[in-house]
Amino acid sequence: MSDFPLNLLLGMITGFFVSVPLGPAGLFCIQRTLSKGQRSGLIAGLGAAASDVIYASLAILSLSFIRNLIENNKNLLFLISGIALMIIGIAIFSSNPVKQLRQNRESKKFWEDFLTGFIMSITNPGCLFLIIGVFAFLGMSVDRSSGSIIISALLLGVFLGATLWWFLLSIFVDLFRKKFRLRQLWYINRVSGSAIMLLGILASAKGIALMLRMFIH
Repeated sequence: MSDFPLNLLLGMITGFFVSVPLGPAGLFCIQRTLSKGQRSGLIAGLGAAASDVIYASLAILSLSFIRNLIENNKNLLFLISGIALMIIGIAIFSSNPVKQLRQNRESKKFWEDFLTGFIMSITNPGCLFLIIGVFAFLGMSVDRSSGSIIISALLLGVFLGATLWWFLLSIFVDLFRKKFRLRQLWYINRVSGSAIMLLGILASAKGIALMLRMFIH
């Protein structure tokens, strides 16, 4: 497989999986779909996809730097990221999406849906580290020295992969629009918040273990 299709595919995988977590942009996409229909939800998702491309660009420009930074300070980073995940998990666990999704049902222009989705996603810098994590998991070593074709294929793939997720999500919600119960999101937040808190606890424990190992040795 040549470089362009391969990096396009890897970019699509990255874009798809970084979009899956149900964060503010996901809730907004669901809200737009429920209140205005599938097209509005998809356009809100496209705003988030555009944000993912920006974060992917930052990841490519600083991939080597951040990789070295993580390697040299992984104990502290595990601890900090664990605490951050626990805070985010608690916030999600205690939030009430039912109230949020019942608000602001007035009609909006599509460009406003796009802009709101973009803002909700771009204000979540954790997406940058998630993208870097997926890049590393896929064994990608793309940086600023890579060719423009490779970088373009990767960024296009990120956008297409993220768009695919938002399309599927908006289609799914729209199919069950009349049967969808807003209160179900309350349970989703309980489960996802608990899972994120657990990941935070595990990351913090790993960071503390690495610190203790350094002191012992």
